[in-house]
Amino acid sequence: MRYLFAVSLFGILLATSAASAPAPKESWGKGGITLAQYRQDSLECGLKGYYTDISKTDDAKAFVNASKQLDAVTTGASTPMTLGSNGTGPDTTNALDQMAQYADEQQHIVDNVRPDERFKSIKKTLESAADHCLISRGYSKFELTDDQRHTLKHLKAGSDQRRQYLYSLASNPAVLRNQRAP
Repeated sequence: MRYLFAVSLFGILLATSAASAPAPKESWGKGGITLAQYRQDSLECGLKGYYTDISKTDDAKAFVNASKQLDAVTTGASTPMTLGSNGTGPDTTNALDQMAQYADEQQHIVDNVRPDERFKSIKKTLESAADHCLISRGYSKFELTDDQRHTLKHLKAGSDQRRQYLYSLASNPAVLRNQRAP
């Protein structure tokens, strides 16, 4: 259950981030590279980042710990406590109060783990692995101009047109020289 919670929460965050992501400010390039090699390196380095083991990071451990705490809060949650009894059975229950208490405890656990900060940190870890892969293959980072970013905003993510446009920038020696990222 803990794993499913973390995966679900991670999926929601990624979907939200992907839907609202602006055009990137930077990209990677390498002079003299073919489109086929550019795409292959992009895929392989992207997968390197994607498959980076984050299970030993403090962020992942914090999510596991929070998930265990959430499991502990809900143990026995379906059985309301009785406040008293009369001759025919329970006098009343405080199920509504108990549910509110569980919700408060759960929110407190989620707030304390700081999921937004943790996901940003995990994202940086994954991106760093992809960056190191690209650097090891001779790529360098370059900054996109406002006009280039504007063009990218109008090209569908994942489309051949977008890939071709990025490749045209990434393989252009003048772009790599004049727009080199610090």
